[in-house]
Amino acid sequence: MTPSKPDDVTRLDPTKRIGDDQKAGGAPEAPPGQSFESYMEQAAGAGKPGGTSGISPFELPKTGAPLATTPTFDTLLGQVKAAHTMLGDMNTQLQTPNLKLKQSSRYLLRNKLGDANKNLKAANAKLGVELPETPPSTSGGGILGKFLNYISEGQSNLMAAQNHLMEMKEKGDSLNPGDFLAIQLKLAHAQQNIEYASIMLGKAVDDMKTLFNVQI
Repeated sequence: MTPSKPDDVTRLDPTKRIGDDQKAGGAPEAPPGQSFESYMEQAAGAGKPGGTSGISPFELPKTGAPLATTPTFDTLLGQVKAAHTMLGDMNTQLQTPNLKLKQSSRYLLRNKLGDANKNLKAANAKLGVELPETPPSTSGGGILGKFLNYISEGQSNLMAAQNHLMEMKEKGDSLNPGDFLAIQLKLAHAQQNIEYASIMLGKAVDDMKTLFNVQI
């Protein structure tokens, strides 16, 4: 005897794929406890500019910190001071006794600090600052000495920019919005390169200190 099937069992059509009914015009059902009208309003709002941005966590590092919409002399001076502080910290880290860097770390440090100085020079040129001469080497040579020279050059460029910006601010001079934005972008790129180099150098110093303590 064949058992009877319950009347409420939904019969599936093997020729249809799941979701075909909705594609054919079927309206989605609201979640339990929520009215259909409020559910549709919520779904419509997700696609508006004020809704979710849709940026994945993996894309967040690429966005970087948002730039000020209306840069001012104080905005630019803040960027200059922040970059100068990071270079000062790197100067101290590079003078750590017995510090040794891997070949890959040396390559990245050289590229990042070199790119930072290029952006700083470009910012100074846009400001109309007479580019300072590269300071003479006082590091005594060697691989770490070359990095100290990069840092010294960067600090020199930043000091020239800072002095010029403060002078313009005191005199009440102005820059057109396009120049303000271009200088801000150059300083932001320099900051990013310096910050990358600073984090990498700090990790190398910490790894060396950890290894030294383990050997002791």
